[in-house]
Amino acid sequence: MDRDWEISVEIPADLGEVLRQGMCRGKEIAARRARRRRMAARTACSFLLVLTLFAGGVRFSPAFAAAVRELPVVGQLVRAFEKNQPLAQGGVRGEGGMAVLTMERSGDREQIRLEFRQEDAALYQVEFASYPKTITITMPGTDGVEVLSEISRARDTSQYIKSVCQLPTSTGDTTSIQLELESDADVQIQEYRDPGSLVIALTPAEIQLDTVYSVRTLSFDADGFQQAASRYNASGARVLRDDQGKFFLEFGQEATMEQAEARRLTLQGDVIVEARTGNNVPVCFPTMEAYESSCFLNQYYQLLLQSDRVEPVLDFMDHHFANASDEERDTMLRGLAGLLQDYEETVDWDRVFAFYQTAGIEPPEEFQRQAQP
Repeated sequence: MDRDWEISVEIPADLGEVLRQGMCRGKEIAARRARRRRMAARTACSFLLVLTLFAGGVRFSPAFAAAVRELPVVGQLVRAFEKNQPLAQGGVRGEGGMAVLTMERSGDREQIRLEFRQEDAALYQVEFASYPKTITITMPGTDGVEVLSEISRARDTSQYIKSVCQLPTSTGDTTSIQLELESDADVQIQEYRDPGSLVIALTPAEIQLDTVYSVRTLSFDADGFQQAASRYNASGARVLRDDQGKFFLEFGQEATMEQAEARRLTLQGDVIVEARTGNNVPVCFPTMEAYESSCFLNQYYQLLLQSDRVEPVLDFMDHHFANASDEERDTMLRGLAGLLQDYEETVDWDRVFAFYQTAGIEPPEEFQRQAQP
């Protein structure tokens, strides 16, 4: 190929000046590129440091790792407590104020958010306990909680929350909220800032069906509860709400009735032992008479469950029926009638009818027909 090209090139008269300007521009471009490389290097080192700290937090703190998976902005997280941690404390003391309570849901994860009208979360203490599962949030210096419409419908919309209530407190500038949960809920507490908030995350858990023996007081309305709390010096006791919406103190839970009775004897006043299975709501016992009646009927229920013959049940009724209350008599007669349904053994009907006569109730027609010769 012929490479002998003839190209006409015009050489400018001010060639020296053109070369000088080109060299200056080249130096400026090189300097800008060097600055960019230094800035990129510093940014990469900073990012690597943050990434290392972040990865370390995820590696060494399971609570932090669980929290950041759900965070839209990691920088807002102050602390994340372990799942089902019995006690979580934090926040800063303010001059008093309100907190807004809302509920959010995403899949099988639900969040209760307490947002404070300040940059940091207000001073708080969160206690988690079981049998039944409850979260009790105490906020000194916070004089009110605004419960929005979605939380008022929590019982209908939440798969984890049974109820939300505000507990009575001895001081007007302290707010105490209790969430009663279903047994299949795990709990994790997270604290945020800017704005200050407290997040309670609820996720699926295994159902608990164990039986515990609760050492507790009788049930009271709000005013009576305050008197009981001061009488028992309620420090360390758990505040619970029963199936009638009244309040009581729980001093502890034991694995056996014998252990619970021994603990009960160390306390003064009308202290009782309640057997509680799984996540059952505590029963309302406003008086010792109501509690003793419940114990008596529970003894009768156990006899019905264990008996395949009617004679032991009739013997029990011989000893207790005459002195029983109308409600207790009605319960015993209904239990006896259920046992005699499809009963194939011989029955002493005169003995059975005597209990109905004592209660002033006509025996069922079916029993009267079976008693005929």
